[in-house]
Amino acid sequence: QTCVTDDEGVERCSGLFDMTQAQQQDWVQGQDKKGYTYCRNPTYPDTKIRGETIWCWTTNPEKFWEECMPIGVIVPECDSGYAVEQEELRTVLLITGYVIFGLAGLYLIACCCFANRIRLAIAVNKVATIFVKNHPAILVLPVVQALVCALWTLVWVISAAFLLSQVSADSVPKETFVSYAVAYGTSDTPGQCTGEWPQGLVWKDEENCIQDPDTLEWGCWKCAPPRMGFDWRFWVSYFVFLWNHALNVAVGQCVLAGACGIWFFTANQEKGNTAAIKTATVNALKYHLGSLAFGSFIIAVIQFIRTLMKYYEEQAKAQKNKIVVLILKIGQCIIWCLEKCVQYLNKNAYIQIALMGTNFCTSAKKAFFLILRNAIRFGVVAILGGVIEKIGMFFITGVTTAVGYLIFSALHPDLEPAVPVVIYFFLGYFISRLFTSVFSMAVDTTLQCFLACEEMELAVAGPEGFVPEPLESWLDTSKKAEDVEVEKQ
Repeated sequence: QTCVTDDEGVERCSGLFDMTQAQQQDWVQGQDKKGYTYCRNPTYPDTKIRGETIWCWTTNPEKFWEECMPIGVIVPECDSGYAVEQEELRTVLLITGYVIFGLAGLYLIACCCFANRIRLAIAVNKVATIFVKNHPAILVLPVVQALVCALWTLVWVISAAFLLSQVSADSVPKETFVSYAVAYGTSDTPGQCTGEWPQGLVWKDEENCIQDPDTLEWGCWKCAPPRMGFDWRFWVSYFVFLWNHALNVAVGQCVLAGACGIWFFTANQEKGNTAAIKTATVNALKYHLGSLAFGSFIIAVIQFIRTLMKYYEEQAKAQKNKIVVLILKIGQCIIWCLEKCVQYLNKNAYIQIALMGTNFCTSAKKAFFLILRNAIRFGVVAILGGVIEKIGMFFITGVTTAVGYLIFSALHPDLEPAVPVVIYFFLGYFISRLFTSVFSMAVDTTLQCFLACEEMELAVAGPEGFVPEPLESWLDTSKKAEDVEVEKQ
């Protein structure tokens, strides 16, 4: 093996091997330092040289031989030093790299194992895209919901502001206090004026100080009522607000699911020609409003409990009780997780209501067991749908912002585009949220329609059938349309 080195501190190998030590010393003085040299096997006969690997003589009189690193072997140390100097941090990065590599391997294995389900998820997304294409007016639904929500929120905020402003004069003590610490409190002791939330204000009335007859100290510090107060009237108003907001969301989801379901089960040759959105809206408001209100009531109750826990957390902070604050924070996290689970179950229950016409309890039960039987399918569709949603939001927001910037720069080259670009960005984000919310609900409804066809063995392909083309290969489409009509009857 050759050992090619440089002249910057690296020991250079000598080209002569069969020398005595004295001959080596004489030879070192005349060695051409720019020549290439060679290495020998670990053991050199008749010497004490016992290298762990190949070695060679060096041109350094102080060090006659040195082990070589064979060509093709990775050097364990960096000649120019490390970019990360701490050895512990390098170890952490190395372990992190192995973990990421292992996760990538698991991801590849999962993709191979769930290849069929991934292809099904892609087909479901294709069908949802066709539905949105055939009924583009469905994109107006979230806009209407947003306007209704904004109008309702505005009315509620005005009424809530009035209720919050009704602060009782007895909400804080009326007596005076000898020091600011007693009135306001310290870091670990609640004050007389700030012991409850919303906290009162502390002020000094120097003109009307009162002397304590026992301690003979003058008390000049007084409490002022807080700027807002909570009573049962506000809490009733707040619960009604939550209930109406949840009902607005539920109606929108049921209308969208109903429109997608009507479109899905319409004959292929008539898809896009039916008044699916109008029919779904009438069905939701005329036949399913009670079920939607009951599901919304459950969501509102959970959200109301979480708000109450936040209220009592603020009370515990005012009382300087850190343990209770921590317990309430953990409780809020648990209630938040419960809320997300119930919202997901409710969404699928609303789809069942729109497709099957059953009440909320029956629909929720069917949705739960449907998800349980097809957990992997729902999981894959949710993951793939989430990826598509994020890509869509990024693309719509980015394109809207870029096009807006180019148009503004072309029309007004002398003006600063910062503020308009920010407006374009939020406008693009709002549009992307509207589109992706519709698309996501269409995907979930399409999946339930597919599962209903699969479990009920109800699938007919072709122009007279209703199964969309991307899903034909996933269902048994051997039946004819008249056979399906007989079974339905």
